[in-house]
Amino acid sequence: MSWRHWICDARTGQVVCPVDIPNFQWESTGRQQSFSTASREMGDRSASNLTVPWGAVPATGPVQRNRLLDPTRRALCMCWKDDDTSDQIGDPILWGVIGQRQDRQADTSFPLESPMDLLSQRIAVREGTFHDGYSPDTVSYGGLSYRAIMSDIGQMSTDRKQGGTLPIDWPYTHERGTRRKNSLHAWNVQNNKADKLLTDIANLINGPDFAFEPYLADGQHIRVRFIAGSDADLSLYAGTTPIELSYYPGAGQLDELQISHAAPIQRWYASGAGTDEATITAYAEDMTEVTSRMDAQILRESTYSDTDTENVDVLKKHVLSRLEANKRKLIQITATVDFSDTAAGGTRCTPATLRPGMPATLHINGFPSLPDADYPATIMKISGNQTSKAQITFDVMDNPIQ
Repeated sequence: MSWRHWICDARTGQVVCPVDIPNFQWESTGRQQSFSTASREMGDRSASNLTVPWGAVPATGPVQRNRLLDPTRRALCMCWKDDDTSDQIGDPILWGVIGQRQDRQADTSFPLESPMDLLSQRIAVREGTFHDGYSPDTVSYGGLSYRAIMSDIGQMSTDRKQGGTLPIDWPYTHERGTRRKNSLHAWNVQNNKADKLLTDIANLINGPDFAFEPYLADGQHIRVRFIAGSDADLSLYAGTTPIELSYYPGAGQLDELQISHAAPIQRWYASGAGTDEATITAYAEDMTEVTSRMDAQILRESTYSDTDTENVDVLKKHVLSRLEANKRKLIQITATVDFSDTAAGGTRCTPATLRPGMPATLHINGFPSLPDADYPATIMKISGNQTSKAQITFDVMDNPIQ
C-alpha cells in the first residue's frame, strides 16, 4: 500500500508522468447541510506542503523542470495504490492544479489548488455578455433540480468560457425539478464567483451535499466528477450501506477518539441587500429550551449577513438553515484510522473506501462522556500525510444528552 502521484495536464486531465513526493499533507472535506455549524468551502479537497526533490522530477534542465511543474499548465493527482491491485496509477483521491511554488536549491514545494479554489477564480457570467458601458444580461433558472442549476453554473464558468476548460464533468445539466434560482445579473459580477454560488445553493435548507471526485477516465486521463445529492435525498451516497467502525479503549478501527461540544444558538438575526433602514432583514428563533423547562438553557444569539441577497424569502431560508443547524446541543467526533485496518465485513479502510459524505455506523463503547451505543454518522473530513494513517472528522450530530 502506498501513495502515488501523477503530473497531469490541467485542462485535459491527460497523465504526463509520475513524480515522487516524499513529504506532504492532504485534506478531503464534504458536507452534511442539516448539521453544518460553520461556514466552510464545501466539497473541497486539497493538499499542502508538497515537497518535491529536484531529483524526483523527470527533467534535464530548468526549462523542462519549470514546464513539468508549471502552475499555469499542470495539475497533480494523488492516488492510493493497494498491494492487491494491478492498476499502476491507483485510485485517484485528490486532484488539483499546482499552486505557486517555492523553489530552493534541493527541492521545490507547493500546495494544490482544488476545484473549489479554481472556481473561486471564475465568474458565472455568459461569455460575450459583459461590455464596456452597460452589461444588462441576466440568467434565470426554473423547473430544474438544484444540482442541475449548480451544473449549469459550473459549465458557464468553465466549458463555455474561451480557454476555460477544466477536466471537470457536470453531469446533471438540464435535470428537471421544481427548484428555481433568482437571476444572475452580469453587472453584479462581484457576487457571481462560481464557488460562492455553488455554496450558497448548498447552504439553503433543502440544498444538496456536493463534492468533486477525481476518477480514472481511461489509462491516460484523470478527470474530476461533480457529484451532488438529489432534491429527494440531499446526501451524496444515498442508499449506500454505512461502513461500520468501532471504538473501544485500545481496540477497534478508531483510535485517539475525541469529542468536541457546541452550545445551541436559539435566535438568529439576518441582513441582506440594501443600505441603512432600507436593508432587508429576516429573523428566526426556537426558544423551546430557553423558556419551557425548569432547568432552562441560557439564551445565545447570532447574526448572519448576505449583502447580495435581495429577496426576503431567500434570506429567510438562509437564516432558517442556520437556526436548524444550531438550535440543539451538538457534538463532533474525530478519530484516527490506519489504512492497513479493515472495517466490519472485511472492507479495507483506505482513502478510496472512506470518503467525505459516506455514511458510517460508529460502535462506541467505553468512552467516559458518551453512552455506549451505535451512532449513525457521516464522514465530513479526512486528513493525513504521506503515512498510512489519517484523522477522520465526522459531521456534527445531536448530543444524546440534551
